[in-house]
Amino acid sequence: MGALARSTTRYPMLEPRFKYTRAFCTEEEIALAERAQQFVEQEIMPYRHDLEGGWHRDEKLALSTLHRLYAKCADLGLTKSNLPEKYGGLGLSPVVRQMINEELSRGDIGLATMVGKIHWIVSFMLAAKRDDLLQEFAPRLVGADAWTACVAITEPAGGANLEDPALEYRTVRTIARLEGDEYVLNGHKIWPGPAGPAYRFQSEHLKGHLGYWTVATTDPNLGEEGIGLFYVPPDAPGLTFSSPYEKMGFSWTDENVDIWYENVRIPKRYRIDTQPGEGARIVRGYVIGLGRLAGAARLTGLSQATLEIVLGWAQQREIAGTPMRERSMFAGMLGEMFRAIDLSRQYYLSVTWQVMHPELYGPPWSHEMIAKFSAARSFAGDTAEMVTNRAMEMMGSMGYAYESHVEKYMRDFKIVKMWLGGAQRDRLDIAQGLYGPFRWAGFDEWLATQQARA
Repeated sequence: MGALARSTTRYPMLEPRFKYTRAFCTEEEIALAERAQQFVEQEIMPYRHDLEGGWHRDEKLALSTLHRLYAKCADLGLTKSNLPEKYGGLGLSPVVRQMINEELSRGDIGLATMVGKIHWIVSFMLAAKRDDLLQEFAPRLVGADAWTACVAITEPAGGANLEDPALEYRTVRTIARLEGDEYVLNGHKIWPGPAGPAYRFQSEHLKGHLGYWTVATTDPNLGEEGIGLFYVPPDAPGLTFSSPYEKMGFSWTDENVDIWYENVRIPKRYRIDTQPGEGARIVRGYVIGLGRLAGAARLTGLSQATLEIVLGWAQQREIAGTPMRERSMFAGMLGEMFRAIDLSRQYYLSVTWQVMHPELYGPPWSHEMIAKFSAARSFAGDTAEMVTNRAMEMMGSMGYAYESHVEKYMRDFKIVKMWLGGAQRDRLDIAQGLYGPFRWAGFDEWLATQQARA
């Protein structure tokens, strides 16, 4: 790494045995987190820059590194962690899933997100009790080959419209029309990832793409009654893709494109939800809610990795013969970083434990639990922003340099803070958890106009 050698110092307060509270997890689960930590240190940290192709953004280097490291994650069992044992998975608890999110994000938050996409789609099928679909996908999820997957949510009409409960999914314009034993999908999704032509996900290390779990509606005027989640195979006729967006972070770890659905036909059984109202509950609770909670864990891992870098830097850097971190102003800044990181961690662990006890705290789609998911993600996002910014200020030019990794952590955190509704939507959902949902002024007039046009 040239002038900035990565510190190998370990800090007990940042180790899994200290930071993961046994009120939420067992000794065996902490041992799994330690295994994930060791994997990150040995397999991911040496190749962090290669994941985006180095300074010159070499696409071949980036994709080969990503596919190789993702395959190693699959070999370690990280992609099948929440798949029940009866399907060949590990059947691990939601707490372990979040600890995996955190530990992988210390290495690279984009790679952690790619692994998390498999957790996500499994959670949808578990929520809908779709044993048939779990049995269909299990051989690929537990086999020797690595596969990726995508969830398609956002549409051009409004980035956070789908996450807004006041709109009742009435703005969704990806339509799934039932024709006999098939659904026919037409619409346009933006920002789904990893997405694109099948060949982009086929290499020496990556077998292929499982497909697109797509949020669509049978009729926008039905609101929550019409919304559903539909599985679309990656090679379905009628799917077309734009070129990947060029972004400031997540360059290849989450390739985002536009997807157009033009008379895409899928079997009726590929609608994930089967009961009245179940689609709205899954989208609200599992797509949006648990997606935000996973983001909180990933942001926490990114923040800790940044703190580790600046701790090492502040030990090596001297001011008048004294290590920088022993000067009170900088020691106070480091203490503030840790305080926010540990609060972020303990809160997302607490909320995850509450998810495991719906009989006490309610289902994940309740306004109260959505508020807690949102609080976890928004606080973790603010923490990541503060930690990366303070680290760069303390390290000066070296923090600003590509070599330090701090600038990559800074570039990467922002989208995790913004997706699934973003920081402002988080705060609105926290408020609505306190005193109930509200409609926007003019909503009833807008709805009447939409119904009249229909």
